[in-house]
Amino acid sequence: MQTSAIIDIGIGLVFVFAVTAALSTVITELISRFLGLRGQFLLRGLRELVDGDSDRATDLKDAKDLYDRFIKLHDGSKADRKDEAETLTATGVLLGGPLLRNTGMVGQIEERSLSIGQAKPRLGNAYRPSTVTTTDQARDWLHRTRRSLPAYVSSQSFAQAVIDLLVPDATGKTTMAVIRAGVDQLPNSLGTLKRSLQTLVKSAGDDVDEFRLSVERWYDDHMERVSGWYKRHVAKITIVIGALLVVFLNLNAIDISRTLYSDADVRAAVSAMAIESTDCPTDTTDDDANEKCLADLQARLAKAATAGLPIGWATVAECRDAGSDCNWLEAHGILDEDQGLTWRPVLLLLGFLITITALVPGARFWFDLLGKLGSLSSSGPKPTSTTP
Repeated sequence: MQTSAIIDIGIGLVFVFAVTAALSTVITELISRFLGLRGQFLLRGLRELVDGDSDRATDLKDAKDLYDRFIKLHDGSKADRKDEAETLTATGVLLGGPLLRNTGMVGQIEERSLSIGQAKPRLGNAYRPSTVTTTDQARDWLHRTRRSLPAYVSSQSFAQAVIDLLVPDATGKTTMAVIRAGVDQLPNSLGTLKRSLQTLVKSAGDDVDEFRLSVERWYDDHMERVSGWYKRHVAKITIVIGALLVVFLNLNAIDISRTLYSDADVRAAVSAMAIESTDCPTDTTDDDANEKCLADLQARLAKAATAGLPIGWATVAECRDAGSDCNWLEAHGILDEDQGLTWRPVLLLLGFLITITALVPGARFWFDLLGKLGSLSSSGPKPTSTTP
């Protein structure tokens, strides 16, 4: 077989892997948005960062009240400071402040009746509604509360919220002396936040800008870990979604390879279409962009099937007659009506397994590889040298 034909077979297979992986990723992102997973992991990570292993939970509906009580402590309220301070959590105080109270969401954080429990809990116990007693209430909480959690808080907003806690001066005068005093005055109930900020204050010296940058880096470094938690979690969902798509759409790598190998017309058509296609973004949190990408990916698979790739559960020729007594397995080529059980089911499962395994590297990997194969195909064979 010519080298160009081998490249075209590779392009066809990679195209199917890339589109399937992208389709799985987009569907996963839509599910994640519906369930509010990004916001869930963001709050989980924020709690671990500022509250550590504290066993006190934070009710988001009490966040503003926690912030107000913290400010009263700094203003020298005559209330019993010890008892008052013991009820505070750093997560609640920060989220209840004016800077983070409505960041990245519609409305206010205290409108979310959710409780953030101890750091590193089981995912199912990390966030729960404070009162859910009926199916209607549970559905309302799922749709309106978790979906509306902030999916992103910038490091600049976080750093400014921290400084806001440390500088109670109404004039807004900020010096390292004021910040240092504010850190030392933090109650022991905010011990994790206090110890972390004391370390950052020491490294910043007398430079307020350096302290601000240190807080931003501290936040960004931790949120990179949180992003890793999120990606590992949704990767499992993506594989499950991908496996369902592979079976539902009959994306059998062995059958696709066989068709590309044996049919030059299909091979050429799919190769040309794959090279022209461009990768749509699959990592955006924009629902409209994801839905548009989803429709585009579905159209690509449909176009590939029209070009002749064996995609979908088509009825075999022998069972298309109205009088045929083929069962479902025989009608779709899984079993042979005359030969009974053959190697066909084994090859089918093996083909599915190959396609599902190909989802692991992700859509970006396959689209990048598709671009390289497309460049290789378009370059063609090296010209024959005419030098005597």
